[in-house]
Amino acid sequence: MKTAIHELARSLDRGVGLIGRLSAWLTLALVLLVAGNVLFRYVFHVSSVGLQELEWHLLALIAMLGSVYTLQQDEHVRVDVLWQRYPPRLRRAFGALIAALIIVPMALWLGWLSVDYVTKSYGMGEGSPDPGGLSHRYLVKAVIPVGFSLIAIQGVAMALRDGLAVFAPDPDAVLVSGKSSPAPAAPPEQPAASH
Repeated sequence: MKTAIHELARSLDRGVGLIGRLSAWLTLALVLLVAGNVLFRYVFHVSSVGLQELEWHLLALIAMLGSVYTLQQDEHVRVDVLWQRYPPRLRRAFGALIAALIIVPMALWLGWLSVDYVTKSYGMGEGSPDPGGLSHRYLVKAVIPVGFSLIAIQGVAMALRDGLAVFAPDPDAVLVSGKSSPAPAAPPEQPAASH
């Protein structure tokens, strides 16, 4: 049973890892798009409202998709004043409880609330109010419920992994949020003595 739960957590982590790589590529696309827009505006005196709007559409994707990857990599904001002083087993127990009781329910709730926002946008065929702007604005708004659903999925993976680690002989030996716990530092190599 433990292996099946651990495999499920790893599968969820792999999916989120793919999303993280996608958000990294989207960041590169955004940088190139902004540089291209600036180049065309100031060098060739040509600009496109649609391409400018695409910049913030990409930024919305990066923010929602990147946030789930940040959570997976344990790089999210946390109050570490007390956290660092807890023993590993207690940290894992709190991690499992926080993921199961706060992260997953809040992400699902926020995702559910945002569905109405997206369906209203879809229902009225919302597009850009500016001439030459992008149509189908509901597509970028749909990233909100998708992003919160992904955060909930990552929360489930965290709750499963940390819950298993609580009962493991060495809680720090279990993978921490998609990455292994830090290995002990190796002693520096001594330079060869010159004769």
